[in-house]
Parts: sequence; structure tokens; C-alpha cells
Amino acid sequence: VSSTLLFFIFGSICYYRHFEPTLKSHPKFLKNQVRQEIRESMLTLLIGNILTAPIFVAQIRGYSKLYGSPEEGPGYWYEAAQFLFFLAFSDTMMYWLHRLFHLPLLFNTMHKGHHRFIIPTPFSAYAFNPIEAYIMSLPIHAYGFILPMSKFAYLVIFLMTNIWSFLLHDSQDTFHTVHHKNVKFNFGQFLPLWDQLAGTHQDPVYFFSSKKRSV
Repeated sequence: VSSTLLFFIFGSICYYRHFEPTLKSHPKFLKNQVRQEIRESMLTLLIGNILTAPIFVAQIRGYSKLYGSPEEGPGYWYEAAQFLFFLAFSDTMMYWLHRLFHLPLLFNTMHKGHHRFIIPTPFSAYAFNPIEAYIMSLPIHAYGFILPMSKFAYLVIFLMTNIWSFLLHDSQDTFHTVHHKNVKFNFGQFLPLWDQLAGTHQDPVYFFSSKKRSV
């Protein structure tokens, strides 16, 4: 229930504040697209919650390295540093997982459905194959089993990562929008670092300016 509520709250805010309504007239904007995005996201959330339940049980039973107060962690310095460590960990994992789902077999069986939204709205943030979405969510949870993580940081990161997913799909002329228009580029989640290192980076300013020049 809470995940559905968050989906509609943050999805609606991002949709009405960031998504350009005129894009719904774009020839590549699908008929009843928003309805499709919401329906698929709801299914993904339902199945994802079921699949993620064992992770939460493991956390409750003390199998993770989550901790409560700063005194229980590695030190006060870590309270800020853990966000940077998570960023490095998550961006690395998400980049290569995303690349994995662009291999022909996985792309055609799972990821391709998400890419039919060439002009995505924020409601497409979870419109993935449910199994794929679950796998892509694992870095958020895995960090706290590998390295210490405060429960506060875990909650903040969980919320911010989900909000970021909505913003990534607002179809503004930004980093991830390039990926929806050309699947060869911009696989990263937060930073372009791995795209730059792996040769898959496309600057959105250049990409969209060249698109306009070619029209």
C-alpha cells in the first residue's frame, strides 16, 4: 500500500511539474500511454513487494549490517561518507546491470517493453518486467548486507532513488531521455562516469541540439 501511495504521490508531482503536456501530441507517444505505464508499474510494484519481502525479513532478523544510532556505526565520519560509498557502489552495479539487460536475449525478453515508451512520462518509472525491476532494485538493498549502513541512510536513499527514477523519465532534454531515444547511450543511473569510461556516453546538450538541427 505504501509503495503504491508513494508511486502516485511522487509520480503525479513529477508528471504535473516536469512533463511537458505538448509531448502527448508527439507521434511516438503511445495511445493510452499513461494508462499503460500506470498499469505496468502497479504490477511491478505488487510482484516486487512480494519478492523483496525476504530481504526485509533478513534485515529484521539481523542478517544485514544496518544499524540505528551513529554510535553503532563505524564512526561519525561514516554518517556522511556512506552516501558517497553507496553512490559509487550503486552506480557501478546499476550501469552494468543495465548493460546486461541490453544484451539481445534479455533485452528482447524483458527490457524491450520499457523501451517502447520512447517519450516516457514519470509514471513509466516502474513500468518494467517485474523480474527485471526486482534485479535492478537489488543494489539498494545489497549495500546494507555488504557494508555498514544506518537505517536513516537506508530510508533516505530508498526514497531519493525512487524519486530520481521519476525524474529520469520526465522526457526533459536530459541524460536518461537520450537513452530512451537511442538505446546505445547513457546507461548510468546517477552519474555519467561509467558511460564515459565505457564509451557509451552521449552529452544530452549535443544530442538534442543535433536533433533539432536535423529537423
